[in-house]
Amino acid sequence: MKILKTCLLALACGFFHGPGSPPCAAEDTLPLLHPGLLAFTGEELAEKAGPPLPSLPAPVATEEASSGSTLQYRLRIGGLYYKNDVITAMIKYASDPGIVPLLGISIEGDITDHFSTRGTLDLVYGFGTFRQEDTEGNPMDIWIDGEFALLAVKYTALLHPPRGGPGGKKSGYWHPYIGIGVEYNWFSQTVDVNNRDDVSVVFASHAHGFGIHAVGGVEYVFDGWSLGLELAWSAVEVDFGKGDASLGVVGGTDSGGTTLLFTIDYDF
Repeated sequence: MKILKTCLLALACGFFHGPGSPPCAAEDTLPLLHPGLLAFTGEELAEKAGPPLPSLPAPVATEEASSGSTLQYRLRIGGLYYKNDVITAMIKYASDPGIVPLLGISIEGDITDHFSTRGTLDLVYGFGTFRQEDTEGNPMDIWIDGEFALLAVKYTALLHPPRGGPGGKKSGYWHPYIGIGVEYNWFSQTVDVNNRDDVSVVFASHAHGFGIHAVGGVEYVFDGWSLGLELAWSAVEVDFGKGDASLGVVGGTDSGGTTLLFTIDYDF
């Protein structure tokens, strides 16, 4: 209690005495307060305390942290060669049986420097016709017109060297990649057997299924875009059910094949 009274008395002396006031009894007893310390202004106290400590610099965001993951958008143009004999016999494109045009788009995002994933939507469409022959190979007055369409949704895991290579280039380098993935195919066929006059029998069917694929490609990268070539192989089993084999594909068949693509890539 005595110490508390002494502290209160010293505080009162410091408050009521000016800077030039003589020390009071409490200050002699507890010399922790300078006479009139509480009478100093804020500026005077700051001056006596000396220069302020330097403030720590604010953290600066690095370019790598703020840049985020880069997305690559690719336009895919090429051709698909079917495995199925009936399809390859009916579809003719540029005088080469079985090759049909393909148009697609893909979006790829980097997971690490060496690994990325890609989602793809491809559409293939083809049509063709051939004249029926008898057992001796003589042409008959019967034609078979075929039309096919395939919609493929693919998800691919890709392995590749870091973009830019060891030197970290933004332009003027080759970027190879390989990958595997899964896909879903929706397949449609329409076959018209006719004599080019008054007889026509039309057969249409649809099928879908899941499968796998493997890809390998290389692209030459410019600043913000690139050009590339890609070779892909797929195996997707679909089932068209029962029907007449002379009127198109029936039963289970592999709707996949070998694809050669020309790609144009834009980075965002």
